[in-house]
Amino acid sequence: MVVETRYAAGDGVLLGAGDHWVLMTDPGDDDVLDEIWDVVSGARASDSSVTEQVLAIVDKAFAGEPPGLAIVDLAQGGSTSVSRGRGHVRVSGADRILSLDGGADPAAVPRLRRLAGGVVAASRATLSPLAHRVSPPRVHASPAPIAGGPLIDGIPDEILAATGPDGPPPRPRRRPTDEAGHDTGPLGDTTEPGPGFVERISEGAHTTIQPATADVASGLLDPHVDDADDDHDGSTVHRPELASHLRHGTSDTVLAVSCQTGHLTPADSKVCRVCRQPVAPQEPRRVPRPVLGGLRLPTGEVVPLDRGVVLGRKPAPLEGSTDWPHLVHLPSDHTFVSRMHLHIELDGWNVLARDLDSRGGTMLTMPGREPERMRAREAYVLEPGCSLDLAEVYEVRFEVGPVVPR
Repeated sequence: MVVETRYAAGDGVLLGAGDHWVLMTDPGDDDVLDEIWDVVSGARASDSSVTEQVLAIVDKAFAGEPPGLAIVDLAQGGSTSVSRGRGHVRVSGADRILSLDGGADPAAVPRLRRLAGGVVAASRATLSPLAHRVSPPRVHASPAPIAGGPLIDGIPDEILAATGPDGPPPRPRRRPTDEAGHDTGPLGDTTEPGPGFVERISEGAHTTIQPATADVASGLLDPHVDDADDDHDGSTVHRPELASHLRHGTSDTVLAVSCQTGHLTPADSKVCRVCRQPVAPQEPRRVPRPVLGGLRLPTGEVVPLDRGVVLGRKPAPLEGSTDWPHLVHLPSDHTFVSRMHLHIELDGWNVLARDLDSRGGTMLTMPGREPERMRAREAYVLEPGCSLDLAEVYEVRFEVGPVVPR
């Protein structure tokens, strides 16, 4: 992947080349920077990922948690990001914004300079993946015929003497009447929900939850939450049977390791994301992405994050979506909540939130930070325990760990 990098000068250090970029607090040790440069530039061969190698070097240099660290790895078309301390990675469309300000918005937009690769003093960087440009194949024009010359040599006599079959052309075969009742031709479009389901969506004030396909044994979701036979308030409506490609879970895969309990966690994490227990050193493996937690609604319902979520008064899948998200219908009397208000999407191990240019806006509160108003159409990486307040009337919370109903 070709990446265009721009940076703002500062008191931190930006190291990077190609798909691997690191923004960190200056360790004050050139040997440490040389080690990290050897990793991101590919000069050091290792079976471990670039992210794992950088984390090992940084943890040793700072004897534990660094003051600020942001890592982005765009290798093989994937996206891996790590934030430590004041380091922060923000997703804005296809761009990745690395900073050492904890995610705070700068008072003024800093001047950005282009960097092809290397080591510079910086406090902020923007990575913009560029599409590969392929020139169209060259078309060689055929030489023009010689003026006045013959275009063909001639037509063989046997072709000129050939005739068609005797008699009128055959009549088309008509299907017998008794076969019409057993027509196996095209049926109705099965890629869209049936009319009954559309009618139920239009009623609003309920949640449409796609049945989870992940292993309940992962510990992220309680097997009895949202059971159709235990629907205490009738607000949960399950989808009817749909086409097979809409029933399948996401096919995305991630690099993962396991804790001693068996929970899957990111390969660069030293503690389990579910039970917070230490993770023993092991070789990462690529597995189907597990459920990344749950979205706790004010009603006590938990929407499993095995796929995206759309919230609003009349939510629907976003244009161009390849899977069917969970649809959370908010009460119609919440006039400042838009029909399509908030979108939750999954990107690798990251859970992203995007305000859909809503009328009432969305306030994001990260643990230990002041609330901030989300900019429309910009993606924010959510942290466990953060809350999203839609138009200041409907608050949801992102939870990771054993999720049980209150």
